Amino acid sequence: MILKGKPVKQTVTVRVIYFLTYAAGSSWLTYFNLFLKNYIGLSDSEVGIISAVQQVNILLLLPFWGMIADRFGRKNILLLNMFFVIVFLYGFLLQKTFISILAFTYFFTLFYNPLTPLFDSIVLDYIEQNKNLSYGMLRLWASIGWALSAAVTGYFISAENVYIIFPVASAILVVNWLILKFIYRPLIVVKNLQSLKMRHLKDIVFKDKRLYIMLIIMLFYGIFSAPIHLFINVYYAEIGAKYYEIGYAYFFQAMAEVPFFFYSKRIIDKIGARRVIVLTMFVTSLRLFAYGMNSSPWMAIIIGLSHGICLALFLVAFISFVHQFIPPEWRSTGQSFVYAVYFGGGMALGNVWVGFTAGKIGMRGAMLVESSLTLVLVIVTLLVFGILKKINDRYWKKVNKIYGS
Repeated sequence: MILKGKPVKQTVTVRVIYFLTYAAGSSWLTYFNLFLKNYIGLSDSEVGIISAVQQVNILLLLPFWGMIADRFGRKNILLLNMFFVIVFLYGFLLQKTFISILAFTYFFTLFYNPLTPLFDSIVLDYIEQNKNLSYGMLRLWASIGWALSAAVTGYFISAENVYIIFPVASAILVVNWLILKFIYRPLIVVKNLQSLKMRHLKDIVFKDKRLYIMLIIMLFYGIFSAPIHLFINVYYAEIGAKYYEIGYAYFFQAMAEVPFFFYSKRIIDKIGARRVIVLTMFVTSLRLFAYGMNSSPWMAIIIGLSHGICLALFLVAFISFVHQFIPPEWRSTGQSFVYAVYFGGGMALGNVWVGFTAGKIGMRGAMLVESSLTLVLVIVTLLVFGILKKINDRYWKKVNKIYGS
C-alpha cells in the first residue's frame, strides 16, 4: 500500500476509538479469569489452558489478518471483526463446562484478537501524516479507557453477577463500531500491485539477524512475564482482594501507563529501543519478585504502578524496534509480529505454565519462579546483543581497512 494525500484531522476521533476499544476489553478481560473460577468453578490449571487459548490465535492468525487488512483495507476488516465480537460476546453466557468454554474461547478469539493490532496500524498510518503526534501520545487514551472501565465495572460486579461483564463489553463496542463506521475517515490509500506473500514474511524476518533474535527473546519474555497480564487477577484473589480492589488495581496500573506512553518517544530516541526493552525486562523481574514476597492487596496495587514501564514503555520500544525492519506499506503485518510473538506465542505458553505452577505452589510462588527466569533472560539478552555488536564492529573495521575509509 502507498499512502496518498493529506489525512483528515481526526485526532479526537482516534482518541475516542482507542478509549472505547480498551474500555470494552477491560470490562470483560479484567474479570474473565475470576468468572471462570468463581462463577463456572474451574481450577487454576483449567483457567490457565483457557487463557492460553485466548492468546494462541494471536500467534497463528494475526499475520494472516495483517496481510488481509493490508490488501483489502484496515478499516473494513476492523469493522468486520468488531461486528462479530459484539454478537459473540453473549456466547460466553451459554457455556457451562470446561470443554465448551475452551472451544468457544478459541472460536471467539479468531475475531477478537485482531482488533488491537488492526487499530494500531490505522493509528500508525495517521501518525505518519501528522509528524507532531507519536504513537504513545495517542495510545495513552487506551490506558485511560482500560483504567476507568476496570474501576467502574469492578464497583458494580460481585461473584454472583460477574456475568454482566459480557453485555457491558458488547454495548461499549456497539458505540465504538458506529463511531468507526460513520465518523472516522481513514487515509486515502492506493493498493500496491505487489501484495504481501508468505515468502515476503520470510525475507523480512530473516533479512537481519537482530530482528529474528529479538523475536525469539520476546517469545520467552512473553512466557515469563505472563503473570502480570491475564493472571494478575487470580493473584489478587489469592491474597484476599475484593472485586472493587481488583478494579482499583487495574485502574492504577493502567493510569501508570499514561506518562510513559506520553514520553516514550523521547525516552526511546534518547537511549534506543533495544536498551529500553532490556530495562523494562529487568523492571518486570523486580516486579514479579515483589509480588511473590507480598500478601497485601494494597501493597500489590502500589507494586502494580510499575506497569507503566513493564507494558507501556516496553510495548512502544518493541514496536519501534520491529518497525525499523518493516516497510511502511506492510505495517499491519509488521504490527502483527509484535502481538503474535509476545502476546500470542509467549503468553499462550506462559499462561499454561503459570496455571500449572499456581496449582502446585500458588500464585505467589509462581511469581517468584517467573522473576528468576526473567532475570536470567535479561542476562542472556545482554550477552547475545553484546556478542552481535562485537561481530558487527569487527566486520566494519575490516571493510574500512580494505577500502581505506
